[in-house]
Amino acid sequence: MAKRFNFTYLFCNELDKMTWFYEDILQLERIWESDRSVAFKIGSHQLAVELKKDLETPSAEFAMQPGWKGGGAPRTSWSLECDEDDFQAVVQASQRNDVRSFFPEPKWKGYWSFPVLDPMNNTIEITCTERETVPITTRTLSNV
Repeated sequence: MAKRFNFTYLFCNELDKMTWFYEDILQLERIWESDRSVAFKIGSHQLAVELKKDLETPSAEFAMQPGWKGGGAPRTSWSLECDEDDFQAVVQASQRNDVRSFFPEPKWKGYWSFPVLDPMNNTIEITCTERETVPITTRTLSNV
């Protein structure tokens, strides 16, 4: 029996901000929307965001992730692996829009790493494994 991770459901208190972040910053393909929810396609995976207006926004603390050893909050987080062009586009969109990032610029951690917070303070690590071919971002890439 084959297994796949098909759906992830997030909840938010401002659907417009989450839609902006996942569509304009992470540049995911929107496949569904209503006045109370929006969904995006990531490969064969679907990410859905549902509005709950009274939901409290968690603290703006990055989640613990073993790959880049920086966050302190013990809560769920995830990564979004990108090819070089998508990685460049997401990093530049994040920097242009002052999206909160753990590093001011991508860092090499055995892969390019650029952790950001979405409007509900979920940690998403933007990654790229193409060491030699990642273009220069709006700031200079640095090694660790």
